[in-house]
Amino acid sequence: MATILELAAYADVSAENVLRVVHGEPVSDDVERRVYDAIEALGAPPYPRQVEVLPAIAPGTGTDELLERVRLASAELEAPLPEELGSAVSEAFRLEVRPVAQHVAELGALFEQMLVRIEEVATSVEDERRDRLQDVALLTELVTSGWRSVDRRLARLEELAALLAPAQDSGPEAQLYRLDGAAGTTRTE
Repeated sequence: MATILELAAYADVSAENVLRVVHGEPVSDDVERRVYDAIEALGAPPYPRQVEVLPAIAPGTGTDELLERVRLASAELEAPLPEELGSAVSEAFRLEVRPVAQHVAELGALFEQMLVRIEEVATSVEDERRDRLQDVALLTELVTSGWRSVDRRLARLEELAALLAPAQDSGPEAQLYRLDGAAGTTRTE
């Protein structure tokens, strides 16, 4: 007896195609031939069993008969499962669930890396913003202190000009001559 995965590997088809052939579902002639060749070489899988289709319930069927049919069906379901079912479940887990779980784990790791990078960028942007604010504050202080220095120098120049103004007034007075409307008359003030 071979497992579905062994048959799939031998026939070089997917496990899904092997299951389709075993269940009698339609597949291509080539796939069907390869699966049957694999079954001949390795042996048929121990499962699946043929599914029994229950006949439709006749309208006049009594509840006792329906209950008996339900009891029979439940007894069949309670029968021990074949040991090979465990290997089929583990193979299905290995083929289907584990790769998906690995992809989810990889996506989780990438998401965590992305969050770390975003936090680094946010920290960097905040540091640059703080540096720019400090630069603006420094430039504002330099401009303000420069204008204060200019203001102090102007004040000193005004003081010097005020000190020099009375000294110039004490020097020789200038004479002013005016000519009045009368010819030849000159006045001195």
